[in-house]
Amino acid sequence: MTATGGLGGTVNTERAGPEDAVLVITFDNPPGNALTPGMRRAMMQALAEAAQPGLRGVVIAGAGRNFSAATSIDAGEAPAAPGAPSLAVLCQAMDALPLPVVVALSGAAVGPGAELALAAHARVATETARLIFPEAGLGLPPQGGSTQRLPRIVGAAEALDILLSGRPVAAEEGLALGLIDQMVAGEDPLPAAIARAFAMPQPRPGAARTEGLEDVAGWQEAVTAARQEAARGILPAPARIIDCVDAALYLPFENGLALEEVAFDDLAETEESHGLIAAAQAERRAASLPPAVAKAAPKGISHLALIGAAPQMAPVALIALGRGLKVSWVDAEKPRLAAGMRWVAERQEAEMRAGRLAPAQKDADWARLSGFADATVLARSGPAGPGLAIHAGAGPDLVVMTRLLPAVPQLVLGGAEGTLGLALAPSARISELALPEAADSEQVAASVQLLRRLNLPPVLVGKMPILGRRVAGAGRAALARMLALGVPKRRLEIALDGFGAPFPELPDPEAPAPMRGMGEVEVLNRWLAAQVNEAMRMLDARVARRPSDVDHILVQGFGFPRWRGGPMHQAAQRGLMVLRAEMHGWMEEDALWQPCALIDRMIGEGRRLADLDRN
Repeated sequence: MTATGGLGGTVNTERAGPEDAVLVITFDNPPGNALTPGMRRAMMQALAEAAQPGLRGVVIAGAGRNFSAATSIDAGEAPAAPGAPSLAVLCQAMDALPLPVVVALSGAAVGPGAELALAAHARVATETARLIFPEAGLGLPPQGGSTQRLPRIVGAAEALDILLSGRPVAAEEGLALGLIDQMVAGEDPLPAAIARAFAMPQPRPGAARTEGLEDVAGWQEAVTAARQEAARGILPAPARIIDCVDAALYLPFENGLALEEVAFDDLAETEESHGLIAAAQAERRAASLPPAVAKAAPKGISHLALIGAAPQMAPVALIALGRGLKVSWVDAEKPRLAAGMRWVAERQEAEMRAGRLAPAQKDADWARLSGFADATVLARSGPAGPGLAIHAGAGPDLVVMTRLLPAVPQLVLGGAEGTLGLALAPSARISELALPEAADSEQVAASVQLLRRLNLPPVLVGKMPILGRRVAGAGRAALARMLALGVPKRRLEIALDGFGAPFPELPDPEAPAPMRGMGEVEVLNRWLAAQVNEAMRMLDARVARRPSDVDHILVQGFGFPRWRGGPMHQAAQRGLMVLRAEMHGWMEEDALWQPCALIDRMIGEGRRLADLDRN
């Protein structure tokens, strides 16, 4: 049988194994096998076939490389399907089947997929399979019963670590914990899962698992330690997850499920969860590439050229060496080049002393670093030459390299007209890649590939890579202006600290004004409004592609608290009309609060910031 899960997804059933006694249910919803409402409804229909005579077991499998690599965000974005069960209802229906249920795990099982796997009576996994429960990072508890099933299997300490950290649990670790029942070689766990389902004498539902409950003292110790750690934070989700896990020791299974459901419903309405989900969605949108770039298949880059001197060059060289790349650094100023390479050597020595870098690896990394005074040496080196070059600026070497190596991407730090511009955020966790008009898709794809390899995933912007610097700078300018207006610096610091944001270094005003009272809410609104106003200018100038890109850069690169979502998320929550009204009251004090034209146009057209994120 094949049932449609809506939006192209399907659930297929077939009988397999000895005597065709195993029902195999395969769900297929590319690209991530998201368990959307429609897919959950189709899965429930498939589970009903377990009542057929002659069956001895059921196997659940995901089509493709990953069992289900989609988070609850993916499942929640799809339109609701009539009669679709919740994830908790689907998991409980599977757990309650009177036949043994085995999940065949390959690749990633993330969020709802991991919860579905946990609701089975056994799990057979390939060596590369991994289970990930990321809900805490979205300000939520699991929603499929995992706060009750997981600790019953692995105990409270391990369950809390897995659920609160969101870290991947590899198949080998899962096997040691008892979370995985069988690990198989190769890429297809299905034959072994079918054999196990046929051989299991009876079901093993989650409610009946007790091995994790045996160490009561250890359980209480783990819960107490987790509560003490959670009390140091400001987010509500960890404490509620701990409550649910603790309840697994004391409450009947069904009551524990009900407690988890209440916790999920409560937390789903919090500002913190809304902000964390917005940040996750912004990260996903920023990672999406234009179709022509996404279709490109650039060759892997193994040789990086660094041309010129800039503060970022030495850290980039260090990162690239650590990722196994050959690095050629060109600088005509030999003392400056020697100082940069010495910095790299000192950092490698420090890593080795700290035990994070083996001596043999340090030597191998250092052997891949070379210094040159003349860029033409690299430009004429043929196939052994660099696959990408990063220039400190748009100098003569850029002209030479572009002419002699026209197929090699040439990135310019800070940007320059008509070039691929690059900016590294202060956090060194994200970058901006500015695309000139008619940018070569292969070169853009190669640049994205390398920057991701360097753990500097780029956000694509237009014209110049100035988005994060300009928006963060507008917020800093707003704070400086309030300070000049007489608002005490301590008041500004308290407001940002309560918001969770770092306070920047600000010079003292040249002409101190009389002390002025200003509430923390107004301080924050002025600070946020200045950032949003500058971001809207960047959108209007086509430097920013979408509002959520601004949020992603500010969160990942400039210290904006992730659970606040970003300045554009904050503006969307309050509304553009409210924003403009407030700014009109402040704009006489400084032009940075003069609403930009795009704000007025969007209000006049009845458009919201979310409309721009659909681009």
